[in-house]
Amino acid sequence: MAMVELQRNNVTVAEFLRYAQAACAKQGLERGFSRDDFEHPHNPEHSSYHVVDGVKRCHFKYYRTVTRWGRKLGPHGYFTDELYTYEETELACVDQEWPGEDAPCKAETCRNFPYDFQTYMLGWDGCCYNEICEFTFDDDKRGHGYYFQVSKDADAA
Repeated sequence: MAMVELQRNNVTVAEFLRYAQAACAKQGLERGFSRDDFEHPHNPEHSSYHVVDGVKRCHFKYYRTVTRWGRKLGPHGYFTDELYTYEETELACVDQEWPGEDAPCKAETCRNFPYDFQTYMLGWDGCCYNEICEFTFDDDKRGHGYYFQVSKDADAA
């Protein structure tokens, strides 16, 4: 079993990811994402499932843009009869259940939001892979980050 866990404060994103890359290299692991994908994911979403009693319970979160209607504000602070539209981005959630006999893993999570990444897989044979990377800005350029990765083979119980 190989494992890396670290936290860094008062660092830039580039410095933090270099720390994580160096720590992974010492353990013989590889960081599973690029800086560009970490900062600007192509499809920001979270999906996960776990199989319990033959049922695959799935959970999805994704951003969607919706059009909303509003009333215009008049000169005296009262709403008028005039309507306007505006777009708003919101996080949508969907839960579903499926038969679990074709699931490739016992559990899986993929989270890919800007500065918030996770890949988790738990195999039927007990093998496990989990990688988490989160970064929060404290000002325009610097912030604090958390990185964790574990890789366990099925035979390493």
